[in-house]
Amino acid sequence: MKVKPLYRQLNRGVKMNSVVNKIIPKTALISVSDKTGLVPFARFLEGQKIKLIATGGTAKTLKENGVKVTSLSSLTKFPEIFGGRVKSMHPNISGGILGQRDIDGEEARQNNVQWIDMVVCNLYPFRAVAKNPNSSLSEKIENIDIGGPTMIRAGAKNNKWVIVVISPKDYKNIQKSISAGGVGEKDRLKLAGRAFDHCASYDRAISTELEASALHLRYGENPHQKAFVLKEKHNSFGLPQARQLQGKEMSYNNFLDGEAALLCLHEFKESSCVIVKHGSPCGIGSAKTPKAAFLNALKVDPLSAFGGVIAMNRRCDLSTAKELSKIFFEIIVAPSFDSAALSLFSKKKNLRVLSLVKYKPKKSFGKEIAGGWVIQETDLSKMDISAVKTVTKKSPTKAELLTLDLAWRAVKHVKSNAIVVAHNKKIISISGGQTSRVDAVKYALTKTVVPAGAVIASDAFFPFRDSVDLMSRYGISSIIQPGGSIRDGDVVAACNEHKISMVFTSFRVFKH
Repeated sequence: MKVKPLYRQLNRGVKMNSVVNKIIPKTALISVSDKTGLVPFARFLEGQKIKLIATGGTAKTLKENGVKVTSLSSLTKFPEIFGGRVKSMHPNISGGILGQRDIDGEEARQNNVQWIDMVVCNLYPFRAVAKNPNSSLSEKIENIDIGGPTMIRAGAKNNKWVIVVISPKDYKNIQKSISAGGVGEKDRLKLAGRAFDHCASYDRAISTELEASALHLRYGENPHQKAFVLKEKHNSFGLPQARQLQGKEMSYNNFLDGEAALLCLHEFKESSCVIVKHGSPCGIGSAKTPKAAFLNALKVDPLSAFGGVIAMNRRCDLSTAKELSKIFFEIIVAPSFDSAALSLFSKKKNLRVLSLVKYKPKKSFGKEIAGGWVIQETDLSKMDISAVKTVTKKSPTKAELLTLDLAWRAVKHVKSNAIVVAHNKKIISISGGQTSRVDAVKYALTKTVVPAGAVIASDAFFPFRDSVDLMSRYGISSIIQPGGSIRDGDVVAACNEHKISMVFTSFRVFKH
């Protein structure tokens, strides 16, 4: 019988019998949460001259029991970080497991990747933690294994060259196979199938538990849509962490509107109030007292404010509560409330009153779409009003610059196309969600009485001069916008013609 040529032994790879395709590993990577039978199994492997590599806790157990083991960091040349969250996710580990021994040997040598022929791994005890009624969501999250499933799946995929072991129940059979000449191809395939099933079952347990841990909301965007919110506990300060003092259950829209209000409010250090309707601010006001701040916000668009969400950054006292009680609002969020204010609100049973001492914006956010997610950084940009570029013959006055600064801070939170009109350091009109910029300008200027000398902020450039021509009819004195249109020259010329000053920020603040 003609014997097939042996697979090339590359980079100290496995011993493989070419006829029966059995593997005796040279190097085993061990990372286990369940340490049942670990020490005897490791001693057997050590006795077979198999090099042992292990992650932190596993390595410690083996060393304490006299088993010679090399730490994982010796391969990665990098310490375990973030409390052990990151340790095995490294090219030297994934490459050592996934490399194809018959074609990747030279590349492995060039990159100093050592083959790993056996992966012994079982995962963090998520199920056990989840079953404990006293465990918190953060504890459950911390027991979601990331590196383990990666190693297991890599070993299972490359079962032609790698033995993957996910259960202590398999240790004895593995020992028998190695003692008898190696682990055969069929056995490696069975172990691989078991490994993939193990990972799938693990993920199902996590998804089931997290859905159960989520707070079910009153409904989604519409009453026929179900919705829930997943509450984070670690270093999170947002609406899910607020204490609801009274009112109906929160809905999906309530959370989104509340977040929009809080994110906008985050722009202001002085006593301020933001009113949000349908995800976009319709009123923004600042003043020396919470009451005056609310009234300034209400003046912007009292019609749209009806049924909106209120966010305040100062304690709500009785005088403010009396003004708030004159209009129907869905939610009122403030750091705290006077007892007299709460007593007054208690007469409105459906009003949701929430106390949130601290708000911290997320650094990024995303939306799920069919086929995946879209994720971006939160717009936490800051604009230095002294650094803007004046592009017109006329320059803004110091008072106008202060009002332009206020308008810019507001416009970045309004849905595009967005226009904010301000006068004497007060917001007086907001227009958002329009599909053309000139219509956004028209709506902002016609929905209220605009005094001469008002200023305008635009979240993006003006594509044509028509918006400036319209502004001139209402006595607008200054404009702040990003610039960047191919027709900037036409827009600047229109401003010069109408004696309107204009500054460019050089960056836009679209909000979809």
